[in-house]
Amino acid sequence: MSVSNLGLYIKRKMGFSMPLSYKAGLFSPALLIILVAFILNFSLIFIISMSEGIDKLLILLGSGSVRVEGEIDDPSLSLFHVKEAGALAFSEEESIPLMLKGVDFQTYFTRERKKLLNLDEFSDGGYLNPVILSRRCAALLSLEVSDRFTLLVYDEDLNRTRPLLCTLSAVFDSGYMEFDESLCYIASSSLSGDVYTEIIMEDSSLIDETVDYFSSIGYKAYDYRVLYKSIYDNVVFSVNVLYGVLTLLAILASFFAASISIRYIDRDKKDIALLYLSGLSGGEIRYIYSIITLLVVLISIILGIALALLFSLSLPYLLNLLSAMDYDALDAYLTSFSIRYPVVGMAGLNSVLALFSFISLLVGLRHLRKVHLISLFSAE
Repeated sequence: MSVSNLGLYIKRKMGFSMPLSYKAGLFSPALLIILVAFILNFSLIFIISMSEGIDKLLILLGSGSVRVEGEIDDPSLSLFHVKEAGALAFSEEESIPLMLKGVDFQTYFTRERKKLLNLDEFSDGGYLNPVILSRRCAALLSLEVSDRFTLLVYDEDLNRTRPLLCTLSAVFDSGYMEFDESLCYIASSSLSGDVYTEIIMEDSSLIDETVDYFSSIGYKAYDYRVLYKSIYDNVVFSVNVLYGVLTLLAILASFFAASISIRYIDRDKKDIALLYLSGLSGGEIRYIYSIITLLVVLISIILGIALALLFSLSLPYLLNLLSAMDYDALDAYLTSFSIRYPVVGMAGLNSVLALFSFISLLVGLRHLRKVHLISLFSAE
């Protein structure tokens, strides 16, 4: 059989110019590969997006990339001066503990922070001691924007607590309970105590260098990964475990390619018999069916990736819906983050799936050696 005829045979078996029912039958044995590819890629997109979202939250809503104890000014750095204090919030309905963050409302809430906090444009003009609470805290206190309530603030200068009548000027929703359950923004002028500086680093590789520099000139400086060590370590551990689990799943699922090749061989026994009679050797026939099966597996992986990418587009809306339902089980997770596509990770996982599918395919095609010409002709 000529090379061109072999090409036509492979094309026909791959469904070229064949009815839709044939194509559906061709890919039905590979549905598991499609499903596994979808799960692998969607899970990776979801977890990596969430982990990067948490990392971003720790920087922008926590204490910056680097926290320096003291007030510093450096035009070359993106920095913000902040005060902190503990407080109890009282309304007619409830009382809750809060962590107050004293900031300059005009400069602290950058476009990126507003987006992260889902914070619309707001005005603090005309309000008495304006504050910004999370939507959850405002609901617990039964407060609406422009409502007044009392904060019992610990005053470091006086070394005692003092009452402060405040007005809710806006609400935010970061989607992460770690911050939403207690964080409250207030004007820096309303708090006493020391000032510290938050530095936002665009290049994370410079964080250690920045910490070392400020430490060398007499300041206490901290990396955000140290300040939020438990959260950061949990995120890193979860991502590493995810890669391990998904890689194992890819390896296990790839061995399904052997059964795909066997299904095709059992389906095409009479055609294989004709290939034998036309002079092809067993090795050449195994090569043909290895190409057919491998193409089906690769197309199935691509379909799984496409489904994962398509489904990930609806992920923000699904998360917003789940967040609105206020399930307690979601409290430990971030429910608002931007979708990230880990190209390198996806390429690695799908390569593992394809590689081990090929190995499985070679094992499965050994079945062809046991097929005798008489049994091929006697196949119904």
